[in-house]
Amino acid sequence: MVSGKRETDTLFECGGMQKRKDLLDSLGGLPEGAVEVKNSEWLYMLEEETRNSLAIEGYFASEKELRAIISGKHTGAEILDYYRTAGSMYDLALQYLREGQTIFDVPLVRHIHSELFREGRDSARGNFRKGKIIIKGAKVHPPEADVEQYVRCLVEIVKSLRGRTGAIPFLARFHVLFESIHPFADGNGRAGRILMNYLAISLGLPPFVIKGLAPADRNEYYDALEKGDTGFHEAFPPPDADKILSRLETGNFSRLEEMFCKSSIHSLNRVIAAMAGKIEELLPLADLAKEMKVQPATLRKWVERDKMVAVMKNGKLYSNKRLVF
Repeated sequence: MVSGKRETDTLFECGGMQKRKDLLDSLGGLPEGAVEVKNSEWLYMLEEETRNSLAIEGYFASEKELRAIISGKHTGAEILDYYRTAGSMYDLALQYLREGQTIFDVPLVRHIHSELFREGRDSARGNFRKGKIIIKGAKVHPPEADVEQYVRCLVEIVKSLRGRTGAIPFLARFHVLFESIHPFADGNGRAGRILMNYLAISLGLPPFVIKGLAPADRNEYYDALEKGDTGFHEAFPPPDADKILSRLETGNFSRLEEMFCKSSIHSLNRVIAAMAGKIEELLPLADLAKEMKVQPATLRKWVERDKMVAVMKNGKLYSNKRLVF
């Protein structure tokens, strides 16, 4: 079973996440109005998440095509619905975070699915499936009946685990369980990834991107999910939260956790750099080295050894003095 520890320093154990979370908090935490168009960094991450998440589902768009769809110049119902739903739900999560609340319930799950099919106007919007479903190429066997009861168990498990285990192990377990239940006839991957980032924001983390543009990235993601859902390869236990959690914990989450950790740290770096850049200009490492009276090679080593946050822009690493750990 997952540890029931509550200490803050156990929540962000992955890689250098804790020191990044501390640095982000010292800069004011996740930015106000983060999902508004005027916040270019958050907007970029939302666009990248939309492109990658939809690519996992087989819907591909370049950056240019995505922006044309968002602006209404091109049509693309699946892409537009995802972008709008993700932006709206992440803003909601951010508002709840400001109030010190976390809302995660069955209506929220239904609502996200419904919004994902707004443009497509699917008659099954927000409705849990009835009967058996087979996930092509997967070994997991989702429950055939009582789907709503399984989702209610999922909600109970989320409330039990959130804040009691590391952020990345929590998000990995949630994602595997949601995808294993596969509560809708279609759109489960999209809904599950939005819900996962909604929960990430509830922990004070920025949303992160699961890469899906390249076949190798998609295969890595599918393989990681399959290793995590081994407890459900034969069948699902009855809709009982304790029994489901016990079965869930027989999976191997190491690959999925590693993937989530890298993605989350990348998002943290972007948000931290954007916040610090509002206070003091980000400089190329060569210019920053002169200002700090050290060699550029020293700063590069700090970045490599995880002693400094830096972001890549136009082929160069940028940082400032506030981003040294």
